[in-house]
Amino acid sequence: MAEPLIWLPVGAWFDPGYWTWRLPVLFVLGGMLLSYSIGVSKLFLKRRSGWLVRRTIWWLLGFALLLLALLSPLDELGGLFFSWHMVQHLALLYAAPLLLAGWPLTVAVWSLPRSGRQLMRRLLRRGGVGAQLLNQATRPSVALVAGIVTLWLWHYPPLYDAVLTRRWLHDLEHVTFFLGALLYWWPIVEAPPVRRRFRSDAGRAFYLILGGTQAGILGALVTFWPDVLYHRYLLHITEHSRLMADQVFGGLVMWLSGPLVVGILALATLGREAQQVAETRVVAPH
Repeated sequence: MAEPLIWLPVGAWFDPGYWTWRLPVLFVLGGMLLSYSIGVSKLFLKRRSGWLVRRTIWWLLGFALLLLALLSPLDELGGLFFSWHMVQHLALLYAAPLLLAGWPLTVAVWSLPRSGRQLMRRLLRRGGVGAQLLNQATRPSVALVAGIVTLWLWHYPPLYDAVLTRRWLHDLEHVTFFLGALLYWWPIVEAPPVRRRFRSDAGRAFYLILGGTQAGILGALVTFWPDVLYHRYLLHITEHSRLMADQVFGGLVMWLSGPLVVGILALATLGREAQQVAETRVVAPH
């Protein structure tokens, strides 16, 4: 139980030879980087401001997490060890809010030529088809269900084992998991054109707690399950005790890391709510 993971030397993480250079992934990531770079450049030329610098930094941090999850040795290790696969999923999960904090849709619109911008503005303006679809998809109830379904669905043992044997299914898992994470975080981040989704910070904190709780339940089930859940890893780890250790460690990653971060965010949100209540109801009257 002491060594459930295989560790790579630090230098291997910076060695291109250990990275996975798949053309479809490179094409998508390259398109994202190019689109955001063009949009940010146009916005900087139009009006330089501190908020744009901050948004760009948040987006770059999220993009770095995507690179880590999809191109680094983490991708290869995730196919060999359950624990590393859970680390990869966490990288995808937390890349989503960082990318949204960079206002990607707004910047992407500015990366288009004038005719493209006009078309997107018609689609995304209030009452437009795109705005209505996005407004419905980012309703807290819908977004929460989307995040929960994508998380639990792909951890169903038969489907999870199938993912490890088919590359296209593995890619589909990552795409749907990431889209589910985007929907889950969008009401929290409120990236344009999504408007305010919660009436108070208390509602936002409750939403975060619900998301963290269900992730913690899934992680606890995996951690304390009495037998091997994902048998495909038997091809790489023949010792039953070693396989169980890997599963327990992966469950702990899910159980502790996800709810811990979400819990801190929820407490910070409640703290802001309490401060606002104190200022408006206690300080203001005096």
